[in-house]
Amino acid sequence: MAKFASIITFLFVVLIIFSAFEAPTIVEGQRSCKRQPNSGRKYCMKDNECRKVCIEAEKATRATCDYTFPRRRCFCHFPCQ
Repeated sequence: MAKFASIITFLFVVLIIFSAFEAPTIVEGQRSCKRQPNSGRKYCMKDNECRKVCIEAEKATRATCDYTFPRRRCFCHFPCQ
């Protein structure tokens, strides 16, 4: 039993060492500010429902359907100024 515990401890230490040397995956670029669309759909179930309103009508860079209590709302993402 003691041998099993030492193997598990060794694997845990190796996992921590490998995760410490992992390169961070940060995307360089502009920050994105989000707001609800001025026109069209404000509530949604999927990102696709927001995409038409935000990208085509509002000229946003992307669109997401995020959960904010009590329902899912459409948000348009724009470059922050």
